[in-house]
Amino acid sequence: MSRLSMLSVIALAAYVGSCAPGIDAPPAPNLEPVLEAYANPTATVTSDIMAAVADEIAKAAEEIEDSEILDELLDVITDVQQELDNATAKTCEGGAVDGTTCNNDEDCQGGTCTGPTALVLGGICDGGSNDGSECAADGDCPEGTCAGGVTLPNPTGAFQINYICPGWDERQFDEGYDDTPDSTNGAIDLFMTLDSAGIGRVVWGTANNCQYLLTNEGGNCEAAGCSRGSYDGGVAVDLGPDWVSEVISELPVTVVLEGNIGLDSDDFRINQSFRVVVDVESVLEILVDIGDPALSETFNYIFAGEVQAIRDASGTFGCSLEESRCFNLICNGGDNAGNPCITDANCPEGTCDDVTRFSW
Repeated sequence: MSRLSMLSVIALAAYVGSCAPGIDAPPAPNLEPVLEAYANPTATVTSDIMAAVADEIAKAAEEIEDSEILDELLDVITDVQQELDNATAKTCEGGAVDGTTCNNDEDCQGGTCTGPTALVLGGICDGGSNDGSECAADGDCPEGTCAGGVTLPNPTGAFQINYICPGWDERQFDEGYDDTPDSTNGAIDLFMTLDSAGIGRVVWGTANNCQYLLTNEGGNCEAAGCSRGSYDGGVAVDLGPDWVSEVISELPVTVVLEGNIGLDSDDFRINQSFRVVVDVESVLEILVDIGDPALSETFNYIFAGEVQAIRDASGTFGCSLEESRCFNLICNGGDNAGNPCITDANCPEGTCDDVTRFSW
Protein backbone atom coordinates (compact mmCIF):
# COMPACT_ATOMS: atom_id res chain seq x y z
CA MET A 1 0.00 0.00 0.00
CA SER A 2 1.38 3.39 -0.91
CA ARG A 3 2.14 5.89 1.81
CA LEU A 4 2.32 9.66 2.16
CA SER A 5 5.73 11.20 1.72
CA MET A 6 7.01 13.95 3.98
CA LEU A 7 7.09 16.25 0.97
CA SER A 8 3.33 16.08 0.54
CA VAL A 9 2.79 16.93 4.20
CA ILE A 10 5.30 19.78 3.98
CA ALA A 11 3.56 21.30 0.97
CA LEU A 12 0.16 21.18 2.62
CA ALA A 13 1.10 22.10 6.16
CA ALA A 14 2.99 25.13 4.92
CA TYR A 15 -0.34 26.74 4.14
CA VAL A 16 -1.28 26.30 7.78
CA GLY A 17 1.78 28.00 9.16
CA SER A 18 1.84 30.87 6.69
CA CYS A 19 -1.89 31.63 7.04
CA ALA A 20 -2.05 31.67 3.25
CA PRO A 21 -5.55 31.63 1.72
CA GLY A 22 -4.68 28.64 -0.50
CA ILE A 23 -6.68 26.05 1.46
CA ASP A 24 -10.41 26.58 1.01
CA ALA A 25 -11.56 23.87 3.40
CA PRO A 26 -15.28 23.14 3.68
CA PRO A 27 -16.60 23.44 7.24
CA ALA A 28 -16.07 20.39 9.41
CA PRO A 29 -19.27 18.36 9.88
CA ASN A 30 -20.98 18.61 13.25
CA LEU A 31 -20.87 15.06 14.58
CA GLU A 32 -22.13 15.93 18.06
CA PRO A 33 -25.72 14.75 17.32
CA VAL A 34 -24.33 11.42 16.11
CA LEU A 35 -22.14 11.01 19.21
CA GLU A 36 -25.10 11.92 21.41
CA ALA A 37 -27.19 9.24 19.67
CA TYR A 38 -24.56 6.61 20.49
CA ALA A 39 -24.32 7.72 24.11
CA ASN A 40 -28.06 8.05 24.74
CA PRO A 41 -30.25 5.89 22.47
CA THR A 42 -33.88 7.02 22.43
CA ALA A 43 -35.74 4.13 20.76
CA THR A 44 -37.33 1.26 22.67
CA VAL A 45 -36.83 -1.72 20.40
CA THR A 46 -39.75 -4.09 19.78
CA SER A 47 -40.38 -7.13 17.64
CA ASP A 48 -42.03 -4.94 14.97
CA ILE A 49 -38.98 -2.68 14.79
CA MET A 50 -36.57 -5.60 14.45
CA ALA A 51 -38.74 -7.22 11.80
CA ALA A 52 -38.37 -4.01 9.78
CA VAL A 53 -34.62 -3.40 10.22
CA ALA A 54 -32.95 -6.77 10.94
CA ASP A 55 -32.02 -7.45 7.31
CA GLU A 56 -30.62 -3.93 6.89
CA ILE A 57 -28.46 -4.33 10.01
CA ALA A 58 -27.07 -7.65 8.80
CA LYS A 59 -26.33 -6.25 5.33
CA ALA A 60 -24.63 -3.13 6.69
CA ALA A 61 -22.44 -5.17 9.03
CA GLU A 62 -21.38 -7.49 6.20
CA GLU A 63 -20.54 -4.62 3.84
CA ILE A 64 -18.53 -2.72 6.46
CA GLU A 65 -16.54 -5.77 7.57
CA ASP A 66 -15.91 -7.17 4.09
CA SER A 67 -14.96 -3.89 2.41
CA GLU A 68 -12.25 -2.88 4.95
CA ILE A 69 -12.79 0.73 3.86
CA LEU A 70 -12.13 2.00 7.39
CA ASP A 71 -8.67 0.41 7.35
CA GLU A 72 -7.86 2.32 4.17
CA LEU A 73 -9.05 5.63 5.66
CA LEU A 74 -7.27 5.21 8.98
CA ASP A 75 -4.04 4.26 7.20
CA VAL A 76 -4.04 7.75 5.71
CA ILE A 77 -4.89 9.46 9.02
CA THR A 78 -2.27 7.58 11.04
CA ASP A 79 0.41 8.23 8.39
CA VAL A 80 -0.27 11.96 8.56
CA GLN A 81 -0.20 11.92 12.37
CA GLN A 82 3.13 10.07 12.29
CA GLU A 83 4.64 12.54 9.84
CA LEU A 84 3.50 15.44 12.01
CA ASP A 85 4.87 13.77 15.15
CA ASN A 86 8.23 13.36 13.42
CA ALA A 87 8.22 17.06 12.46
CA THR A 88 7.06 18.43 15.81
CA ALA A 89 9.45 20.37 18.00
CA LYS A 90 9.09 20.38 21.79
CA THR A 91 10.65 22.99 24.08
CA CYS A 92 12.54 22.85 27.38
CA GLU A 93 10.75 24.55 30.24
CA GLY A 94 13.14 25.50 33.00
CA GLY A 95 16.57 24.00 33.61
CA ALA A 96 19.93 24.97 32.20
CA VAL A 97 18.76 25.08 28.58
CA ASP A 98 15.34 26.70 29.05
CA GLY A 99 13.63 27.50 25.75
CA THR A 100 15.68 25.16 23.57
CA THR A 101 14.15 22.33 21.52
CA CYS A 102 14.07 18.84 22.99
CA ASN A 103 12.80 15.29 22.62
CA ASN A 104 12.58 14.31 26.30
CA ASP A 105 13.30 15.62 29.82
CA GLU A 106 16.90 14.40 29.68
CA ASP A 107 17.61 16.98 26.98
CA CYS A 108 16.54 19.77 29.35
CA GLN A 109 19.22 19.44 32.07
CA GLY A 110 16.97 19.91 35.07
CA GLY A 111 13.89 21.14 33.20
CA THR A 112 10.96 19.43 31.51
CA CYS A 113 10.35 18.81 27.81
CA THR A 114 6.94 20.29 26.99
CA GLY A 115 4.92 20.95 23.90
CA PRO A 116 4.60 20.44 21.05
CA THR A 117 4.73 24.16 20.27
CA ALA A 118 6.10 24.23 16.72
CA LEU A 119 6.16 22.32 13.46
CA VAL A 120 9.57 22.01 11.83
CA LEU A 121 9.45 21.23 8.12
CA GLY A 122 12.42 20.13 6.05
CA GLY A 123 14.90 19.96 8.92
CA ILE A 124 18.05 17.90 8.21
CA CYS A 125 20.70 16.76 10.68
CA ASP A 126 24.02 18.49 10.10
CA GLY A 127 26.84 16.33 11.45
CA GLY A 128 26.70 13.62 14.08
CA SER A 129 25.57 10.02 13.79
CA ASN A 130 22.28 10.97 12.07
CA ASP A 131 23.88 13.31 9.51
CA GLY A 132 21.51 13.82 6.57
CA SER A 133 18.43 12.45 8.37
CA GLU A 134 15.17 14.37 8.83
CA CYS A 135 14.83 16.13 12.16
CA ALA A 136 12.61 18.48 14.17
CA ALA A 137 15.07 19.42 16.91
CA ASP A 138 18.75 19.13 17.81
CA GLY A 139 17.80 16.21 20.04
CA ASP A 140 17.15 14.21 16.86
CA CYS A 141 20.79 14.73 15.84
CA PRO A 142 23.25 13.25 18.39
CA GLU A 143 26.54 15.15 18.18
CA GLY A 144 25.07 17.33 15.44
CA THR A 145 22.45 20.04 14.91
CA CYS A 146 19.07 20.21 13.18
CA ALA A 147 19.45 22.75 10.39
CA GLY A 148 17.80 24.07 7.26
CA GLY A 149 14.20 23.62 8.35
CA VAL A 150 11.29 26.03 8.37
CA THR A 151 9.80 26.44 11.86
CA LEU A 152 6.08 27.20 12.17
CA PRO A 153 5.41 28.24 15.79
CA ASN A 154 2.04 27.25 17.26
CA PRO A 155 0.60 26.06 13.93
CA THR A 156 -3.20 26.15 13.66
CA GLY A 157 -5.67 25.91 10.82
CA ALA A 158 -6.93 23.40 8.29
CA PHE A 159 -5.08 21.47 5.63
CA GLN A 160 -5.93 18.99 2.90
CA ILE A 161 -4.39 15.61 2.15
CA ASN A 162 -4.71 14.13 -1.33
CA TYR A 163 -3.98 10.41 -1.11
CA ILE A 164 -3.67 8.43 -4.34
CA CYS A 165 -5.09 4.98 -3.70
CA PRO A 166 -2.95 1.85 -4.27
CA GLY A 167 -5.17 0.27 -6.94
CA TRP A 168 -5.79 -3.34 -7.90
CA ASP A 169 -2.39 -4.40 -9.27
CA GLU A 170 -1.44 -7.48 -7.22
CA ARG A 171 2.24 -6.88 -8.00
CA GLN A 172 2.22 -4.01 -5.46
CA PHE A 173 3.20 -6.54 -2.79
CA ASP A 174 6.27 -7.71 -4.72
CA GLU A 175 9.73 -6.51 -3.76
CA GLY A 176 10.95 -3.75 -6.06
CA TYR A 177 7.47 -2.81 -7.31
CA ASP A 178 7.24 0.73 -8.70
CA ASP A 179 4.71 2.35 -6.36
CA THR A 180 4.65 5.71 -8.10
CA PRO A 181 1.14 7.13 -7.46
CA ASP A 182 -1.28 6.52 -10.35
CA SER A 183 -4.32 8.81 -10.44
CA THR A 184 -6.35 6.18 -12.31
CA ASN A 185 -6.51 4.25 -9.00
CA GLY A 186 -8.75 6.95 -7.51
CA ALA A 187 -8.03 9.15 -4.52
CA ILE A 188 -9.07 10.14 -1.02
CA ASP A 189 -9.23 13.88 -0.26
CA LEU A 190 -9.31 14.49 3.48
CA PHE A 191 -9.48 17.74 5.41
CA MET A 192 -7.92 17.95 8.85
CA THR A 193 -7.40 20.67 11.41
CA LEU A 194 -4.06 21.21 13.08
CA ASP A 195 -3.14 22.70 16.42
CA SER A 196 -0.33 22.26 18.93
CA ALA A 197 -1.65 18.80 19.79
CA GLY A 198 -1.53 17.52 16.20
CA ILE A 199 -4.49 16.43 14.10
CA GLY A 200 -7.89 17.64 15.29
CA ARG A 201 -10.55 15.25 16.53
CA VAL A 202 -12.70 15.30 13.36
CA VAL A 203 -11.41 14.33 9.90
CA TRP A 204 -13.67 14.68 6.87
CA GLY A 205 -13.65 14.58 3.08
CA THR A 206 -14.46 12.45 0.04
CA ALA A 207 -13.22 9.40 -1.79
CA ASN A 208 -13.24 9.45 -5.59
CA ASN A 209 -13.49 5.82 -6.71
CA CYS A 210 -10.64 4.81 -4.38
CA GLN A 211 -9.45 1.35 -5.47
CA TYR A 212 -7.56 -1.00 -3.17
CA LEU A 213 -6.94 -4.71 -2.63
CA LEU A 214 -8.23 -6.74 0.32
CA THR A 215 -5.26 -8.93 1.22
CA ASN A 216 -5.28 -12.37 2.81
CA GLU A 217 -3.90 -13.09 6.28
CA GLY A 218 -0.35 -13.01 4.93
CA GLY A 219 -0.76 -9.40 3.81
CA ASN A 220 -0.42 -10.31 0.14
CA CYS A 221 -2.37 -11.87 -2.74
CA GLU A 222 -0.80 -15.31 -2.75
CA ALA A 223 -2.79 -18.52 -2.24
CA ALA A 224 -6.48 -17.53 -2.49
CA GLY A 225 -5.65 -14.15 -4.00
CA CYS A 226 -7.12 -10.73 -3.21
CA SER A 227 -10.57 -9.24 -3.50
CA ARG A 228 -10.97 -5.84 -5.15
CA GLY A 229 -12.43 -3.11 -2.98
CA SER A 230 -13.47 0.46 -3.78
CA TYR A 231 -15.27 3.39 -2.21
CA ASP A 232 -16.81 6.46 -3.79
CA GLY A 233 -18.51 9.01 -1.54
CA GLY A 234 -18.30 11.13 1.58
CA VAL A 235 -16.67 10.31 4.89
CA ALA A 236 -16.42 11.83 8.36
CA VAL A 237 -14.41 10.35 11.23
CA ASP A 238 -14.47 11.26 14.92
CA LEU A 239 -11.32 10.04 16.68
CA GLY A 240 -12.82 10.39 20.16
CA PRO A 241 -11.81 12.45 23.21
CA ASP A 242 -8.47 10.67 23.78
CA TRP A 243 -7.09 10.89 20.25
CA VAL A 244 -4.15 13.11 21.26
CA SER A 245 -2.60 10.88 23.92
CA GLU A 246 -3.44 7.42 22.59
CA VAL A 247 -2.75 5.30 19.51
CA ILE A 248 -5.58 5.86 17.01
CA SER A 249 -5.96 2.14 16.22
CA GLU A 250 -6.68 1.44 19.91
CA LEU A 251 -9.47 4.01 20.23
CA PRO A 252 -13.22 3.74 19.59
CA VAL A 253 -13.52 5.53 16.24
CA THR A 254 -16.91 6.78 15.03
CA VAL A 255 -17.42 6.85 11.25
CA VAL A 256 -20.12 8.23 8.96
CA LEU A 257 -20.14 7.00 5.34
CA GLU A 258 -22.44 8.06 2.53
CA GLY A 259 -21.52 6.61 -0.83
CA ASN A 260 -20.94 3.40 -2.78
CA ILE A 261 -18.87 0.43 -1.61
CA GLY A 262 -17.52 -1.90 -4.28
CA LEU A 263 -16.46 -5.46 -3.55
CA ASP A 264 -15.32 -7.43 -6.61
CA SER A 265 -18.30 -7.37 -8.98
CA ASP A 266 -20.85 -6.14 -6.42
CA ASP A 267 -21.70 -2.53 -5.60
CA PHE A 268 -23.58 -1.38 -2.51
CA ARG A 269 -25.04 1.95 -1.47
CA ILE A 270 -24.23 2.86 2.15
CA ASN A 271 -25.51 5.70 4.33
CA GLN A 272 -24.44 4.56 7.76
CA SER A 273 -22.66 5.47 10.98
CA PHE A 274 -20.69 2.81 12.83
CA ARG A 275 -18.11 2.61 15.59
CA VAL A 276 -15.10 0.30 15.88
CA VAL A 277 -11.81 -0.19 17.68
CA VAL A 278 -9.48 -1.09 14.81
CA ASP A 279 -7.19 -3.32 16.88
CA VAL A 280 -10.22 -5.27 18.15
CA GLU A 281 -11.39 -6.73 14.85
CA SER A 282 -14.41 -8.59 16.21
CA VAL A 283 -16.25 -5.55 17.65
CA LEU A 284 -18.58 -3.45 15.52
CA GLU A 285 -21.31 -1.07 16.77
CA ILE A 286 -23.90 0.16 14.29
CA LEU A 287 -26.12 3.18 14.90
CA VAL A 288 -29.65 2.28 13.79
CA ASP A 289 -31.72 5.36 12.99
CA ILE A 290 -35.46 4.72 12.70
CA GLY A 291 -36.71 8.24 13.38
CA ASP A 292 -38.06 11.07 11.27
CA PRO A 293 -36.39 13.52 11.41
CA ALA A 294 -33.00 11.84 11.42
CA LEU A 295 -31.50 10.89 14.80
CA SER A 296 -34.77 11.49 16.64
CA GLU A 297 -35.15 7.77 17.42
CA THR A 298 -32.07 5.56 17.52
CA PHE A 299 -30.56 2.46 19.06
CA ASN A 300 -27.19 0.68 18.89
CA TYR A 301 -26.70 -2.82 17.50
CA ILE A 302 -23.46 -4.40 18.73
CA PHE A 303 -21.45 -7.28 17.27
CA ALA A 304 -18.73 -8.59 19.64
CA GLY A 305 -17.30 -11.85 18.35
CA GLU A 306 -20.03 -14.48 18.62
CA VAL A 307 -22.15 -12.20 20.82
CA GLN A 308 -24.76 -9.73 19.58
CA ALA A 309 -26.59 -7.15 21.67
CA ILE A 310 -28.88 -4.14 21.51
CA ARG A 311 -28.52 -1.00 23.60
CA ASP A 312 -31.71 1.07 23.55
CA ALA A 313 -33.59 3.45 25.83
CA SER A 314 -34.44 0.57 28.20
CA GLY A 315 -30.89 -0.75 28.61
CA THR A 316 -28.76 -3.52 27.06
CA PHE A 317 -29.92 -7.01 26.16
CA GLY A 318 -28.84 -9.90 23.95
CA CYS A 319 -30.06 -10.50 20.43
CA SER A 320 -29.51 -12.86 17.51
CA LEU A 321 -30.22 -11.88 13.92
CA GLU A 322 -29.81 -15.51 12.88
CA GLU A 323 -32.43 -16.75 15.36
CA SER A 324 -34.71 -13.71 14.89
CA ARG A 325 -35.06 -13.10 18.60
CA CYS A 326 -33.80 -10.93 21.44
CA PHE A 327 -33.39 -12.08 25.01
CA ASN A 328 -32.36 -11.25 28.57
CA LEU A 329 -29.66 -13.18 30.41
CA ILE A 330 -31.01 -13.99 33.89
CA CYS A 331 -29.73 -16.11 36.79
CA ASN A 332 -31.91 -19.18 37.24
CA GLY A 333 -31.68 -20.45 40.81
CA GLY A 334 -28.99 -19.84 43.42
CA ASP A 335 -28.26 -16.77 45.48
CA ASN A 336 -28.55 -14.40 42.48
CA ALA A 337 -31.78 -15.80 41.06
CA GLY A 338 -33.49 -13.22 38.87
CA ASN A 339 -30.42 -10.99 38.51
CA PRO A 340 -28.82 -10.13 35.14
CA CYS A 341 -25.81 -12.24 34.23
CA ILE A 342 -23.29 -12.88 31.48
CA THR A 343 -22.03 -16.39 32.33
CA ASP A 344 -22.79 -19.11 34.91
CA ALA A 345 -19.98 -17.68 37.03
CA ASN A 346 -22.32 -14.76 37.84
CA CYS A 347 -24.89 -17.18 39.28
CA PRO A 348 -23.51 -19.14 42.30
CA GLU A 349 -25.43 -22.41 42.67
CA GLY A 350 -27.49 -21.48 39.61
CA THR A 351 -27.18 -21.06 35.86
CA CYS A 352 -27.16 -18.08 33.51
CA ASP A 353 -30.09 -18.68 31.17
CA ASP A 354 -31.38 -16.64 28.28
CA VAL A 355 -35.03 -15.72 28.52
CA THR A 356 -36.66 -14.64 25.27
CA ARG A 357 -37.60 -10.98 25.33
CA PHE A 358 -39.31 -10.96 21.92
CA SER A 359 -38.98 -12.57 18.52
CA TRP A 360 -39.89 -11.56 14.99
